[in-house]
Amino acid sequence: MTLTKWFRAFVALGLIAPASAAAQAVAPSAPDQTLQLTLDEAVRRAVESNPELAVVKLGIEVEAARVGESRTAFTPLFSTTVGHSSVATPPSSLLLGDRGVTTGDVFSSTGVAQRLPWGSGTWGISWDTARTTSDSPFSSFDPSLQSGFQIAFSQPLLKDRRIDAAREQYIIAKRNEDSSDLRFREAVVQTVAAVKQAYWTYKASRANVTVQQRSLELAQELAHENKVRVDAGQNPPLDLVQAEAEVSQRRENLIRARTTAEDAEDALRRLIADPADASFWRVHLDPIEEPTNLGFQPDLDAAVAKALGERYDLARAGHDLENAKTTVTFLDNQRLPDVRLETSYRGNGLAGTQFIRDGGFPGLVTGSLNRGFGTALGQVFSNDYPAWSVGVTVSYPLGRSYEAASHARAEIEQKQAEQRIAGLRLQAVETVRRAGRQIRSTAERVDAARAGATLAQERLESEQKRFDVGLSTTFLVTQAQRDLLEAQVNLLQTTLDYESSLVNFEAVQLAPPLTQGDRVTVSGADVVAIPISTPRGLFRTGSGGF
Repeated sequence: MTLTKWFRAFVALGLIAPASAAAQAVAPSAPDQTLQLTLDEAVRRAVESNPELAVVKLGIEVEAARVGESRTAFTPLFSTTVGHSSVATPPSSLLLGDRGVTTGDVFSSTGVAQRLPWGSGTWGISWDTARTTSDSPFSSFDPSLQSGFQIAFSQPLLKDRRIDAAREQYIIAKRNEDSSDLRFREAVVQTVAAVKQAYWTYKASRANVTVQQRSLELAQELAHENKVRVDAGQNPPLDLVQAEAEVSQRRENLIRARTTAEDAEDALRRLIADPADASFWRVHLDPIEEPTNLGFQPDLDAAVAKALGERYDLARAGHDLENAKTTVTFLDNQRLPDVRLETSYRGNGLAGTQFIRDGGFPGLVTGSLNRGFGTALGQVFSNDYPAWSVGVTVSYPLGRSYEAASHARAEIEQKQAEQRIAGLRLQAVETVRRAGRQIRSTAERVDAARAGATLAQERLESEQKRFDVGLSTTFLVTQAQRDLLEAQVNLLQTTLDYESSLVNFEAVQLAPPLTQGDRVTVSGADVVAIPISTPRGLFRTGSGGF
């Protein structure tokens, strides 16, 4: 007889009540409504509404935002400065006598700089203007109008050329985004497995309530028969006391079974309920899915191959290893000398009110010549006063550097990641093989438990017939009832274990099982802001460059 037919036979014998009767036994107070729930419907509700799963799904968006954060390292940076200053200089020269010099400036500077996403080079352009007034007797312009346009480029040749901190962050952030998607899929598998386990646990607990209820009814019938016989003087009063004590014990068992069923219903409801629907907690769940037949035979070799090729935790561990390799590559590059090519060009222009002097130094002002701002602009772009530079900077630490020490640490962490993957692969194989064996062993236990329940039922019927004709005692009938109850409960437990083993075998091929206290969460590496350095070119100190 198949497992499904066995359950139906129990219903026909009255040992397991139909769903509606079981619902009344579990929930004495009438619920608002009853939801007939299939296993697929429970899974669908969990995937759509489970808040812990939603947290992991939002983790994908978090990692996508981190990718966006890492991209900002290559965003052009616009900057502008506008100011006014006045500087009074004390008479530090004999030529000035006792009077100082006051210089006033109104100035502005606007520019854009960007780090390139390839080669780690940085470029910058800027435009600056200034209007300067001065009461110095040596000034040739008052006010003077100055303008300049600058373009500069800095290119690393060794360190930072192949990979720099900005590109390392971006590469790792992209890989973490992929890992978050894998973690979500893994969480879906684990959540679905948890829902299926909760579904079958609840169904088994409801059946247990029915079994306990039937056992109580048998004990009550025996107590009633003993009372009739004691009142008639056929049995001693001790038989009635023993029967009534058994009734009390089984009533307590029924109360416990009902509480367990209610807890199991809430556990299932928590996994599939929409948090925004408070009324769902008043809906009575009626699991109508039939147990699985016992004919499934797992192919362990195929399951192991699938686990090694498709397990999400192994794929995430592979991403962690790639991240470790990226860090090693970055830190290895950081050990190189910092050699940079620096280039720049600047065009300058000057205009304003120019004094015309005559005589010796400093000469007498005999007139002035007004030059508009357009003159300064023309000089900027006509190469009248160019300033350019080309050069190389080199820096290298003397002794063991921070980057060298970090590289040694990163290599060890890479080896740890490799060994972690090796350990996960061994664990995956062992878990899948154990899950497959669990299916075979629980199927055999179901067959044995079914035979035990059948024999216990036959023994109880035989003992009851002997008791009816006075050939048995209350103790023996009670013991037969207890044996039947134990056999039926054992059959329910082995059936639950079989369904759980099927769920576990399906899940462990894609994701590791959640242990007690585990939560389906995801976390990624933080992204830090990396400022852009604006190239300025190379000029000798005091040479008059910018």
